[in-house]
Amino acid sequence: MKIHSDSVESLDIRKAATLAAVDFTRFDLKGSRSRAQGFDILLTGNSGRRQNGGADEAASWDQWGIFLGHLYRLDPNLKTPYYIDGDHFVWVTGNRFTPDFTAGDCHRRHRWGMGRPAITGAYSVAECEEGKDPCGAVQRWIIHRHGQPAVTWADLNR
Repeated sequence: MKIHSDSVESLDIRKAATLAAVDFTRFDLKGSRSRAQGFDILLTGNSGRRQNGGADEAASWDQWGIFLGHLYRLDPNLKTPYYIDGDHFVWVTGNRFTPDFTAGDCHRRHRWGMGRPAITGAYSVAECEEGKDPCGAVQRWIIHRHGQPAVTWADLNR
């Protein structure tokens, strides 16, 4: 994952990895056209699945969440391919990754149910349906119609 920031530094990234109980398959410092620095990160964790193109076990959704949650608390304007900013990350992940959520709370693999459109029809919500006691994890995403989003993140975040 490419991460761009004006304030996060290598030591912050290493601390986030420690909090998430993950290791690095790749940790490269890169230049960035949009921020002061960029990083190219691939995490090794305990998801039970192999990394794309690698022999190592991939980090789980929860491990990535702890990792990114820490970084977004340091820099709410952090740029990644999947989240617009810290507020968007919190919304998409249902505010799961607070500082109190630790590596001991992680699930190796969530079983996401079918997303249900919110009452507005602008976004969908999926919940983890793992086992008899669902963990409460949530994913949200904006619904697209005919290739266009029903709303923008800016519309939802007013």
